[in-house]
Amino acid sequence: MIHREVADGLERLWNVRVNCIWEADESSRHGEVYIFDHVFKQECTNSDVYGSVVKPLVDSFMEGFNATIFAYGQTSSGKTHTILGNKTDPGLFQLVSNQLFQHVADQVDKRYLIRCSYIEIYNEKINDLLDKSNQGLTIREDIKGNVLLDAREAVVDNVDKVMENMMQGNKIRRVAATRMNERSSRSHTIFRIILESKDANQKDGPVHISYLNLMDLAGSERVSLTKAAGERLKEGANINKSLSVLGNVIRQLSEGKEFISYRDSKLTRLLSQALG
Repeated sequence: MIHREVADGLERLWNVRVNCIWEADESSRHGEVYIFDHVFKQECTNSDVYGSVVKPLVDSFMEGFNATIFAYGQTSSGKTHTILGNKTDPGLFQLVSNQLFQHVADQVDKRYLIRCSYIEIYNEKINDLLDKSNQGLTIREDIKGNVLLDAREAVVDNVDKVMENMMQGNKIRRVAATRMNERSSRSHTIFRIILESKDANQKDGPVHISYLNLMDLAGSERVSLTKAAGERLKEGANINKSLSVLGNVIRQLSEGKEFISYRDSKLTRLLSQALG
C-alpha cells in the first residue's frame, strides 16, 4: 500500500497467488477467483517483474524484433516506480540498460549504434523531453505507413548515458499532486531505444534496426477520489479518454476487427506499429 493508505489505516483486501487473486475478507466472498497470466505479490521487487515479464522481450529486441513494454493501471498503483525504481530497487530503465549493454559487450563479431528518444503526451500534445524547444510535435507517416516523429535522438554508448537522458527528461515531465498521489504523472511518456547492428566483418553489409518502447502511462482517475478541479480535472479527462481509446484498440485487435481506431488518440497513433 502507498503511504496515504497506510496512514488512513486501510487494510489489504486481496489474497494473491501466482496467477490469481481473491478477496481477503471471507465474509464478503462469493467464491470469485480472478485469474491472470501472472500476479506479483506486494513483496516482489522490480527485478522479479523484469525477470518474469520483461527480459524475454528485451532478448527479442536484441535479436532484431520490435518490442513495447508499458505500465498501465489506476493512479498511484506503482507504475512509475516499476519503470523508474529507486536506489534500492532499480526500475525497468536501469535493468533494460544493464542487459542491453552487457549484450553489446559480449557480441564481439557485431558493431552497434544505440540511440534513444523521450517524449510525453500531455493533453493530446506531444512534447520532446530531451529538447525543451521541440514542443507540439506532429505525427507523420511515410508511404509505407510508418509513424514518424521529429523527436531528438541521443546517441548513447553506456548505461550511465541512458540514465542521464531519462533523468533529464523527467525534470520537465508534467507531474502534480492529487489526493491519490503526491507526484501524479499528468502525461504518458515513451522512452524509445533504437538499436542498429551489423556484422563487424562486412563493411557494406546490411544494417538491422529494432525498436524498444518503454512506456509509463498516466493512471486512470476517478474524480471522486482524486478531488481534481480546474487544470487537474482537464488533465484527468484527457488521460482517461486516451486510456479508453487504448483499451478499445487492444480489444479490436484481440477480436480480429478489420478496422482499428488508432487515430482516435495521439497515444494509439504512436503505438499503431507496436500494437498491430
